[in-house]
Amino acid sequence: MIAGDSISLEQQFDGTRINAELVETAKFNIVGYATVGASSRGFIYNGSTFTDIINSQSSDTFAFGIDGSNIVGYARVEGLDIGYIYNGSTFSDIIYPGADATLALGIDGANIVGYANVDGLLIGYIYNGSTFSDIIYPGADATLALGIDGSNIVGYTFVGGLSRGFLYDGSTFVDIIYPGATQTFATGIDGSNISGDASVGGVRRGFIYDGSTFIDIIYPGASQTFVSGIDGSNIVGQAIVDGVQIGFIYNGSTFSDIIYPGAFETLAWGIDTL
Repeated sequence: MIAGDSISLEQQFDGTRINAELVETAKFNIVGYATVGASSRGFIYNGSTFTDIINSQSSDTFAFGIDGSNIVGYARVEGLDIGYIYNGSTFSDIIYPGADATLALGIDGANIVGYANVDGLLIGYIYNGSTFSDIIYPGADATLALGIDGSNIVGYTFVGGLSRGFLYDGSTFVDIIYPGATQTFATGIDGSNISGDASVGGVRRGFIYDGSTFIDIIYPGASQTFVSGIDGSNIVGQAIVDGVQIGFIYNGSTFSDIIYPGAFETLAWGIDTL
């Protein structure tokens, strides 16, 4: 398949989580990627149909962020990771100057965030279509920007080998640290709500953070839960169940599975509620 091909998914209900017509009235687009055979392909999923996102020049394509008709991610071309923005028909490269690799992970309007590998150093950035501006957490070993909403950017950083989430408003970093966690990752933002996950006792759990309170998001029966994106009351991520990684959407009360047909693993990363 190439970009634009689609496949329908017949879904099921098991009483614990829903894998069916997600919610009849729900209207959204979810992006992510699936591993099929030896390669990964990006996808956009509307609740019933998967449409592939595949850069024809690449061995693997990964989709991470969506805003309207625009999708961002990165593609592996001859062993190099190159960021892209895809408008439904055309891929346009996003390449940080002098970088060995560029990953585009979040988008809001004309602004894209991600990170670049420059001589082994991971540097966060915001890109407005013509100019890259660095996002570097003071004293950090690495800074990764994953989500953006207006002037607010979230991501995570490594300080002394330990990760902490952050909220960045263009001038100031505010730490996001889950109580009792050894690692905290902030992955998405919508208004005052931040999505992410944390490692507590070696087990990952998803969360939503409103600036003062963490609310756990734990997929039923999963050994690990990762939360990747948020839009309104809808949250997307992935869970490991019986050793298999599956995507999900969570509306605050119900988990609905996102499983690409024939895939070894499915990861849901970004959501845009219509």
